[in-house]
Amino acid sequence: MLTASKIRGVLENIGLLSRKQIDAAVKEQLLKSGPIKKILNDLGYLTGSSSSVSLLSQIGITPAPLTFSEIPPTVIGKVASSFAREHRVVPIELDGETLVLATDEPLNYLVIDNLKTFLNIHKLRLEITNRESIEAFLGKFYGLEKEDFISILGKVDKGYTGEIDGDSLIVFGTPQKEEKGVIIEAPVIRLANAIINDALNKRSSDIHVEPLEDLFRIRYRIDGILHEAISPPRTLQSSLIARFKLMAGMDLAEKRLPQDGRIQIRTSGRQIDLRVSALPGIYGESIVMRILDKSSMLLNMNQLGFLADDEAKWNELLRYSGGIVLVTGPTGSGKTTTLYTSLSSLNTTDRKLMTVEEPVEYQIAGINQTPVRPDIGLTFSLILRSLLRQAPDVILVGEIRDFETADIALRAALTGHLVFSTLHTNDATAAATRLIDLGVAPFLVASSLQGVMAQRLVRLLCSSCKVHDQPTEAEKELLRIKPDEKVDICRPGGCDYCNNTGFRSRKGIFEIFIVNDEIRQLILCKASSSEIRLAARRSGMRTMGEDGLLKVKKGITTYEEVISTTGLD
Repeated sequence: MLTASKIRGVLENIGLLSRKQIDAAVKEQLLKSGPIKKILNDLGYLTGSSSSVSLLSQIGITPAPLTFSEIPPTVIGKVASSFAREHRVVPIELDGETLVLATDEPLNYLVIDNLKTFLNIHKLRLEITNRESIEAFLGKFYGLEKEDFISILGKVDKGYTGEIDGDSLIVFGTPQKEEKGVIIEAPVIRLANAIINDALNKRSSDIHVEPLEDLFRIRYRIDGILHEAISPPRTLQSSLIARFKLMAGMDLAEKRLPQDGRIQIRTSGRQIDLRVSALPGIYGESIVMRILDKSSMLLNMNQLGFLADDEAKWNELLRYSGGIVLVTGPTGSGKTTTLYTSLSSLNTTDRKLMTVEEPVEYQIAGINQTPVRPDIGLTFSLILRSLLRQAPDVILVGEIRDFETADIALRAALTGHLVFSTLHTNDATAAATRLIDLGVAPFLVASSLQGVMAQRLVRLLCSSCKVHDQPTEAEKELLRIKPDEKVDICRPGGCDYCNNTGFRSRKGIFEIFIVNDEIRQLILCKASSSEIRLAARRSGMRTMGEDGLLKVKKGITTYEEVISTTGLD
């Protein structure tokens, strides 16, 4: 560990400073609590990067770049964002009882003392890295600060046209032809990149660029909730929107009709697609960019949020050699993630997997994926007819919307194919009656339907700051806790890691409906959805609400989250 006496000795030994200068610098640091290197520079005692390198080499330190990795939230949460940025330290590991910090300011020994006191930790270890690594880590794990945007906006306001700092965002695979008469300055390009980078760092699923009557604002959807990011000046509205349209390969001159486009980017080693929609409004075009991150889409089965018994039921459905399995829920409920993860688990060399999607959101190696193109007559039903001649073992139909698609999919399920698809229903048991309402014959539904899973996404309590507590009497009743049952619940806290929301990330709550002989008979008799639901409950089906309450009791989420997504049952 670096100490004042060691730094004092090194400075004296290499002959850069006199004892008087060192004493003055140490005294100044005690007053200002800043990095010693900065204080030496401010006092004029130490100038130029070569002197700094000389200091480090004398201490025996060689700065090395750090590679990105997932740092546990409990580690990131040890150091507040403001402290990390001010003192240029990032917690990267908890090695037993020792907190490991990365920094590019190794001479700042007062920071170590302050952290020990503040965190009540006696063992700290420094990993010395370079400036670029610290900047990258701060951006990845703490996100962009408002000041970063203000700095960029300031350059726009001043008409800045010089070189801009290199961004970690690489845009590729999209037309980059500029429209005549449209001028997009370098700082506007950097602002557009900064917005996308910031949204990615904050785990956003969507970026909303919204022109309003007296405001031009940027919002991110994080864990299903919209958060305001920045409000650039109205003078930037047309150029920033033009930049996003250009990146998405849209027609810049067309502002009267809706347009769709796609942006492909690579940042921090990840390849990410943005599905872009432009919609004309009375105050200008509104842009929404849906972020499609393959690394967050392809999970392991145990990352989806299943409890052990539900995971066993779902895996049983995946083992069928034929029949149709449906996933239901509203838009944004995680259906695609569940199906892609399930397909990946089935993607072996002895099976042929094929998909029909609108659009193909993620490309998966080893799977034949066909996009629907209604503009040229390439519909779900047309592709399905041809696809069956390709002898697939497993088929994914992106969505069942009409009788023709439903009829072909269910007939394929009867002829030895395992078919997966999605349907919009409120719960799992309503899927059978929905198919009949589309016009599918009851015998076809009863014969081919193996099971249905309904799902919703709930926000997870931040593992870094959630607070353990005893439920109140009212909560015991709401959570259906028995008098002799001892249960601790957790409540949201608030820290830098979760942006002071108390929640970070989302996982599913599920309702898995297995079709047995009794239920097949009810479907043949055109029983109502409620009758089918009662039979499913008798056979042991757990509802989404009940699944959510179990996860509240386990400290995974809150009662309010479950209520807001399911309304309970």
